[in-house]
Amino acid sequence: KCIVLVEKADKLDPDNPMILIELSRYYWNYGNSLPKETKQQQKQLESIYAKALGFAERSLKLKTTVDAHYWVAVNKAAGLEFSSITAQAAAFPVIYRHSKYVTDNDPNYYYGATGRLWSEILARVPKKVVELVKWDVQEAVDDIDKAIKAEPRYLDNYVYKARFFHVYFGNDEEALKLLEHVLKKDPNCFPEEVGANKIAQKDARKLWKDITGKDY
Repeated sequence: KCIVLVEKADKLDPDNPMILIELSRYYWNYGNSLPKETKQQQKQLESIYAKALGFAERSLKLKTTVDAHYWVAVNKAAGLEFSSITAQAAAFPVIYRHSKYVTDNDPNYYYGATGRLWSEILARVPKKVVELVKWDVQEAVDDIDKAIKAEPRYLDNYVYKARFFHVYFGNDEEALKLLEHVLKKDPNCFPEEVGANKIAQKDARKLWKDITGKDY
């Protein structure tokens, strides 16, 4: 419903960079909520992320903003999740360039969004890609830690870090500790982001069950 409304707004005001950012963000959120087990599902996701990337790139052409750089990076990364190791490795410097613009100009953007971006990238790509590009994994750990420190009430950052530690490091003890922190919190601890915190808790419950095989 959000996408339909914002697409109407884009037709009425096609040169508005912030409308394009909203479209990029909503398309990514939509894609990120869909299943991705089958080849057909993955192909559908690639199409959705390509649309989202196109909107972010259009926004960037109209105006250079932190938002545009961030959503270009996110959707570029998301669209390559099912690609070859070579294609993923080749994209790392491009994604980093856009994310670096964000950290250089607004390090706390969207409650430390670049920390979530890189922790998720490293949780999703094969380790071979990380080794191939000689990536500094500690930088991703530092970034998500900075995000948590800068805004400890935003629960999604803990969930991203938990998934990162579970998948990349196999450190389930730390992952479960982070998830427990999220699940014990009152989502109203951050009045401006109650909805986001409730979604983070839903994701935390799912990840808890994935790790332990049991409901929290």
